[in-house]
Amino acid sequence: MEPILEADDVHVEYGPVHALDGASLAVQPGEWVAVAGPSGSGKSTLLQLFAALDHPTSGQIRFRGQDLGARRVLDDYRRRDIGLVFQLHNLLPHLDAQRNVEVAMFGTHRHRGARRREAAELLAQVQLQEQAGRFPPELSGGERQRVAIARALANRPSVLLADEPTGNLDPDSVANVVDVFRRLHREGLTIVMVTHDRQVAEAADRVVTLERGRILEAGGGAGAGPGGEAGDGDDDGAGDGVGDGTEARHQATPAGLRSRPVGTFGPFGGPRRSEH
Repeated sequence: MEPILEADDVHVEYGPVHALDGASLAVQPGEWVAVAGPSGSGKSTLLQLFAALDHPTSGQIRFRGQDLGARRVLDDYRRRDIGLVFQLHNLLPHLDAQRNVEVAMFGTHRHRGARRREAAELLAQVQLQEQAGRFPPELSGGERQRVAIARALANRPSVLLADEPTGNLDPDSVANVVDVFRRLHREGLTIVMVTHDRQVAEAADRVVTLERGRILEAGGGAGAGPGGEAGDGDDDGAGDGVGDGTEARHQATPAGLRSRPVGTFGPFGGPRRSEH
């Protein structure tokens, strides 16, 4: 199966600083990948490359096999192919939750009624239908982040990119946000998530660890294994992938992925997962 998103021998240099130093990572359709590592390791830089918010000094970022660097215009890719969730929700405080979700649909030729209807459906998907008319200051931190997830899904992206989406949340809110990601994953959405939180990372199919711009290891999270079942995490000796960097270095290539059964496909285009 062709990766939906791929970094191939990517280097990013800011003067003497090597933010990424030959990183390679292939993400399969419908896969949930957590990217872990210490601060300054290059995690957010990799996510920004996947989001086409920055470009590599050398190497390629590919979406469905096409080099993003070869595209002259990336607006459609940013608007339609990917959804972005940041550590800070970045909601507009003067708009209620429903209108914050609608904002992402502007410029997509959907009329106002369709935008409002779809925004309401997305808020229901993250279990916030009762808070649709509330403004961000009236919502909890976890609720604001779930509104941000709904907004990221507004244009039906193929891939959801999340940069520390639980970083500023209390434990209960973290659990609620992770549950949202689990439901989206079961519906076939591809997720690439940067996180410092071991428990959040272990919810993913696969955990890769970055350190000093290099991918050190790739391990199975609690969601790894065929059909989203929990794996034992010992396939490559990397444990849960959030380690101390002492394991042998290797690149996270498709050869290291577990095989997946052929099944039905969810609304986001990836393999639909069965619930357990």
